Amino acid sequence: MGGNIYFDLTRAFNRLEPTVALASGQAVVHYRVAIMSKDGDWVIRENADACERVLDVLAQHGAAYRPGAPLDPRWLSGGWSSHFEFSDDRGRRIRCDFFSRPPRVAAAAIERLFTTSNGPFLVIDLESLIRMKHTLRAKDYAVIGALAAQLAPEREIRFTTDPERVMHLAPVHGRGVDRPAVQAAIAGDRDAVIIALAREQDARQQRDRRRLDAYAAAAGPYLTAFAHLSPEHRRLPEGHRRALALADRLLPPTVAHPEPADDDAE
Repeated sequence: MGGNIYFDLTRAFNRLEPTVALASGQAVVHYRVAIMSKDGDWVIRENADACERVLDVLAQHGAAYRPGAPLDPRWLSGGWSSHFEFSDDRGRRIRCDFFSRPPRVAAAAIERLFTTSNGPFLVIDLESLIRMKHTLRAKDYAVIGALAAQLAPEREIRFTTDPERVMHLAPVHGRGVDRPAVQAAIAGDRDAVIIALAREQDARQQRDRRRLDAYAAAAGPYLTAFAHLSPEHRRLPEGHRRALALADRLLPPTVAHPEPADDDAE
């Protein structure tokens, strides 16, 4: 494989048809906002064929499950994610994570991503990536500002976390944007822009915390049982059957959580 193994894996997963789209940190690398990310995340098509194709490629690399749901549409459809790792020929630990319903991203945007693909290297679009980055982690909000700067100005104003960009863009592109920071910028109040952006970030972080807490509580019994599997018993392909057997008993396919609809959606 070449310089970026996660880019190469994306092409391998998509060799037969569009199956996954690179997301999260490696997508940020693709958009040249970062120079590296320590693992790979992909949005996967929510069907059995896609799961089988990804599992086959991972098995060829000697991958094993890390703690997480089995890669199966029953759990993917409930918002769960699946996690794997293997060592490459340079001795690096390669971590691979998959999900089909990224939080805060509309299902129609994901379907459009796969149906309009024209090659094996498929990356999530900028606006969906920005929505995914509305996480609990404070460091993601600087990344959002850098990603938003690659959008057209009338779209950037809806997403940027940079108060200077809000102040600059709002007079021309802020009319009709229902965002307190934008309205404060139109009024020329920079201090109010900073306060509004901080409140917006805090609200998003708290929503993400509630979502993660709900999944963590639901996963407890399953993860306790999974921890007793030896490293060899987690290795594909047999590891997948073991993970499925545990999940059938202990992991609910769906989880109720209080996350509201995406407030950026139009």
